[in-house]
Amino acid sequence: MVVSDIIKIRFLQDNLLIENELKSSGIDPLRWAVVEVQENYIFVSVSYIK
Repeated sequence: MVVSDIIKIRFLQDNLLIENELKSSGIDPLRWAVVEVQENYIFVSVSYIK
């Protein structure tokens, strides 16, 4: 089943680092996009298979 969530992760500026952060959280992203930026965090809309 494909699931879409908004995930809060620490602020990162590199795409590979963001994908690695998601994978370390147990999420293998099919696609993702940054939807909000705060001082120390970003919010990522991510779709993945659960």
